[in-house]
Amino acid sequence: MKATILALLSIGAAAAQQTVAPTAEPVGPIRGDNTAEYNVVNSIELGYRWDTVGGSQDEYNSQVNYGSGVRLLSSSLTVNSRDGHGRFFDEIVLTTQGLGNDPYESATLRVQKNRLYRFDMNWRLNDYVNPGLASAGQESGNLRDTEYTSQDDDLTLFPQSKFKFFLGYSRNVQDGPEFSSVGGIFAPTLGSFAAASVRDARNEYRIGNEFQVLGIKVNWMRGWEDFKEDSRVNPQFDTSQGGPDVFANPYHGTSPYWRVALFTDKKWFSMNGRFTYTGTQRAFLQEQSSFLGGAPPALGLQVVTVGTGHRPVATGNLTLSFFPTSKLSITNSTAVYNVRTEGEAAFLQANDVTGNLQVKNFLYLGIRTVANQTDLNYQAAKWLGLFGGYHYSDRFIRSILDPTLPTYDQTSILNAGLFGVRIRPVQPLTIVLDGEIGHANHPFTPKSDGNYQALNARVQYKLKSLMLSAHAQSSYNNNSIVLTAYSSHARTYAANASWTPLRWLSFQADYSKLHLDTLGGLSFFDSGNLTAGESLYISNLQTANLGLRFTIGKRVDLYSGYSHVQDTGDGRNQAVGSGFGPTIPEFQIAQTFPMRFQSPLARLSVKLTNRVRWNVGYQYYGYHEDFFTGQSFLTDQAYRAQTGYTSVLWSF
Repeated sequence: MKATILALLSIGAAAAQQTVAPTAEPVGPIRGDNTAEYNVVNSIELGYRWDTVGGSQDEYNSQVNYGSGVRLLSSSLTVNSRDGHGRFFDEIVLTTQGLGNDPYESATLRVQKNRLYRFDMNWRLNDYVNPGLASAGQESGNLRDTEYTSQDDDLTLFPQSKFKFFLGYSRNVQDGPEFSSVGGIFAPTLGSFAAASVRDARNEYRIGNEFQVLGIKVNWMRGWEDFKEDSRVNPQFDTSQGGPDVFANPYHGTSPYWRVALFTDKKWFSMNGRFTYTGTQRAFLQEQSSFLGGAPPALGLQVVTVGTGHRPVATGNLTLSFFPTSKLSITNSTAVYNVRTEGEAAFLQANDVTGNLQVKNFLYLGIRTVANQTDLNYQAAKWLGLFGGYHYSDRFIRSILDPTLPTYDQTSILNAGLFGVRIRPVQPLTIVLDGEIGHANHPFTPKSDGNYQALNARVQYKLKSLMLSAHAQSSYNNNSIVLTAYSSHARTYAANASWTPLRWLSFQADYSKLHLDTLGGLSFFDSGNLTAGESLYISNLQTANLGLRFTIGKRVDLYSGYSHVQDTGDGRNQAVGSGFGPTIPEFQIAQTFPMRFQSPLARLSVKLTNRVRWNVGYQYYGYHEDFFTGQSFLTDQAYRAQTGYTSVLWSF
């Protein structure tokens, strides 16, 4: 749940407030420069970042991760043929950001010649740091500190014709060190951790074609995807229990696939269909042993999970839209999803002390879903629109663990209805109200939709440069399955405003509040006994952003912003003793997550010439977790960081 809150924090902070660098101000001639038969627009920003961090360096790295050094903060190059008939190309677009050891780097390239070819490349590099949960008052260091690189290359031949060809290649790699207790039974000692080298790689090759026949556009793609996970683990033994060892937990697979899409558009009718089939092969081997990491040898547990599998997945979606009148549209969509996991997999647990061996097999899991939905949209008047629909799905699940055991089947049918209205009483004002009610007779997982309802309201006012909007949403889901119970209530309120009253002055602001309470069942071991209980998680997450931009004279631009994220949790003022359910301290703390995050920033940009700008900026990050600070069994995760930069932005 901590990871979820941090993700919401990042999304909320990034949605309305930019980081202080790179600089967003324009530089150089707006229409670029003419060179021979091409027009060129370009800019490049080279600068230096600095940072100081107090508190948890690991937590800062997992959330912000900006460091010191020289950076190519951004660059942009656009070259266009002036008459659309260049000799070798008609357009080049190249953009980069953060090159030179920034934690988030990217580059995009597009090169095309009209009617002949188009090439697109997208490259990204992210430094991923996950410090894990440092417990028992110890600093565990980075649980995972890896580099994630992805690249997509696509070539289209004859892009403007009715007969196109596609070639593509993608590669994703995650590489770097991690520390984990996966090799053995966890104990709060240095020897319980295992140093690992993460190496995950995915390669995908694509070839395809698009053509038209009888007014129907047909697009097909054939692809091959290979996946390898070859993490190597080096357990750190206690010297009294033997020397070091190295072993690997490989996980390999391949996923060849087909994709086909059909499109057609007529005056009163349109159709689009998408169909895919993937035949996935997997093979894996994982080993765990309580002898690793200095755990007491009396436990003597060894676990091996091994198997191979075939996982074919077939999907299909056909959408038909009808427009009998200019005011009415009717859309019907049918979707089919079928996935099977079949093969031979086994879970083996051996106790070297007692000689006991337990084996659990797995042979088959199949899920088939058929869904249909019909939606109507009617513009009753210029100021009034109505929409509604009925959604139905039938989900069948079959599981086979062992040929000697019964087959487990389950069918869940979902019926849902929705209705909404759009009102525009005056031209600048738009109001949208809608709701949905659904019921599933046999939900499969605790989080599956059971008896749920959702209500939404949106209001927007836009007049010239002024835009005001507000949004409210509530979603309630009550569910009950055989193993446990689950229910959740979520309510969201949001408002934002943007306004440019003067040519040299503009501002934007937004605020949102998310309330979430989730009740679920628990099964855990307490003092060696299997115990059942319930857990209630409560979150009240509030996010606010403010940005102000104004120009001084014709040369100086100033931007300032502030972001604040706070979760008040369930309102309690102490970590342990007042929560819901089990009184175990770790469980009490995990049921709410009060925290605060704030980040003010300011940036000054001075126009030295029409082609050169000098920039300087400052940004502060402050993060604090109320219940994870000052606990004897937890490590403080708070930090305070100051970052800044100076740069030169120019067009050449």
